[in-house]
Amino acid sequence: MSDDAWSNLDKVDQKIIEILNNNARTPSKEIASELKKSGHDVSDRTIRKRIERLEKSGIIKGYKAVLTDVSGINEYQAVLMKLKPSKSLEAVKDSIKNFITKLDNYLLVSNMEGEWNMLVLLQVNSEKTNTSQKIVEKFSDELIDYRINEIDIKDVNILNMSLLLL
Repeated sequence: MSDDAWSNLDKVDQKIIEILNNNARTPSKEIASELKKSGHDVSDRTIRKRIERLEKSGIIKGYKAVLTDVSGINEYQAVLMKLKPSKSLEAVKDSIKNFITKLDNYLLVSNMEGEWNMLVLLQVNSEKTNTSQKIVEKFSDELIDYRINEIDIKDVNILNMSLLLL
């Protein structure tokens, strides 16, 4: 798919994508009704044809199921870590990564370039001890600085997540 395909999308295609991004199972009749509210008079048959064209052009690559969080926990934390410079910095990063990936509530552990060396995203489990604090305490000898921030990653889709991490 070329960048031209994206730049050639009209308002109707953009609205179709927006609606499908919110709910990929939205019927074409409902999409047509929504578009009429915003001043675009298109039939549900036209919507089906446009969706088919968007799929064939590669703009819509597929649909996914979004699963609810079985645990009911919807709180997340980001831990940023600045590590002490050393010859064994990669070994320290590997040690931290190995520890974190054994935790049941980790979502992401990533090496970073710049001011901070590592980013960890965790799901908060209030019934247990604070996992973020455990990580900081375990690796306190290797840390210069750290930040623990509450974050809201509800409704982040794959595209938004990749942009978030850039």
